Amino acid sequence: MPTQKKFFIYFLLLIAFFIFSYFAIKGMIYTTYKYKSFEIKSKIPMTAEVQATNVNGFVKGKILNNSEQTLENKYIKVECFSKNNTLMGTKYIKIENIAAKSSYEYEVRFNYNRIERIVLDIVDEISENVTEEDKISDPQMNFAGFIAKLMIL
Repeated sequence: MPTQKKFFIYFLLLIAFFIFSYFAIKGMIYTTYKYKSFEIKSKIPMTAEVQATNVNGFVKGKILNNSEQTLENKYIKVECFSKNNTLMGTKYIKIENIAAKSSYEYEVRFNYNRIERIVLDIVDEISENVTEEDKISDPQMNFAGFIAKLMIL
């Protein structure tokens, strides 16, 4: 009986260690996001906040339609550049419509390595050679994906 009790306590300690490790690692991941520089090429007023780690990042912002017309079937084009000004990837997020004198909040996630600068634009159409992956925001990286990329680095 005392041996079973000892193994049960060790088992509980092991579970507690895994839970603590999971939350500690999640906390460290979220504190590694740093603000990155960005450039807005659009004539339509928009704001942005860009944060990235070494393996992923996001762009949050707002588009303000202060014209008298509804903006329809537009795309937010997000170009991600490295420190050496190399294009690492491009994301296109569809904007269905923005009514006149209203705003639209957006968020774009990307999983590109070592991003230093973002260029944002609003375009009318995209080229035909753009893949379906480039037309959607990347999912937030889960813990297993982060560890795998960390091991590759």
